[in-house]
Amino acid sequence: MEVAAYPVDLQLHSTASDGTDTPAELVQLALQRGLRVIALTDHDTVLGIEPALAAAGERLRIVPALEFSTLNEPERDYFDLNILGLGIRHHDPALQTVLQQVLESRIEQKVRQIEKLQTHGVDVPVEEVLRRVNGVPGRVHIAQVALERNPDRFTSIGDVFAQYLATDAPNSVYVKRTFSLTVEDAIDLCHTAGGIAVLAHPGAYPRVHDMDAVVRRLAQQGLDAIEVRYPYGQNRGHYGASAAEVARYVAHFDALADELRLLKSGGSDYHGQVKPGIHPGDAGLTWVEWEALAAVCGW
Repeated sequence: MEVAAYPVDLQLHSTASDGTDTPAELVQLALQRGLRVIALTDHDTVLGIEPALAAAGERLRIVPALEFSTLNEPERDYFDLNILGLGIRHHDPALQTVLQQVLESRIEQKVRQIEKLQTHGVDVPVEEVLRRVNGVPGRVHIAQVALERNPDRFTSIGDVFAQYLATDAPNSVYVKRTFSLTVEDAIDLCHTAGGIAVLAHPGAYPRVHDMDAVVRRLAQQGLDAIEVRYPYGQNRGHYGASAAEVARYVAHFDALADELRLLKSGGSDYHGQVKPGIHPGDAGLTWVEWEALAAVCGW
């Protein structure tokens, strides 16, 4: 198996949210690819962290983490922003209380999305979707069932998103959650749980008009870091971007982090089969960069 480009990957997802590898499988894959440190950053949940720690033992460093979804605020140019909480105390009572609220809101939201999808004649039973969930429900669980049960209508999970599940799809079934964290809420909660708040993939928010201005505002509101190194060419807004284009994005946000004196993170955003072509360690930190970050954060 190919050795990873980076020994540290601080954004990976498991079946605890919308990835297709269990935490134990993810640990094994990381070890096979020669990684030394990973952060399990499942969406709005920490349920995969204990299984990952148990699977890793002393062979692989696991940074407890998660990726917060946040409230869209068009008046502030905040669209789809994700905040990574790295190095958190995942059993923190305040964190657990909020995550339970988020879980309940996500379940209610996904049920309403499924019901809207059914009005378009798509065969996707609510019960079957929820049976697939091992942590928090995500749109990928809906897409998996829709693809399997409607092979005449969809060619891939991405096709389900393109037609219905993406917020900008022509027949979008998006519905707003009844409970969502603001970006400031997410940043504060990262700090409450003893971690740092990192803006995930700052170049991958196509609905944001002025990302640099957003980063500057968030830096004033307590943001600690941005995810500088990221595989933009295989993610939203930049599919097919050349290595040179990706390098320009990375260099831009690296310079912005320096300007604002923000810490720097990096990750592959690996999701398994949901994002084919991305592997653990395709993006991340060098060992020297990791040691510097860990020293500042006390990890």
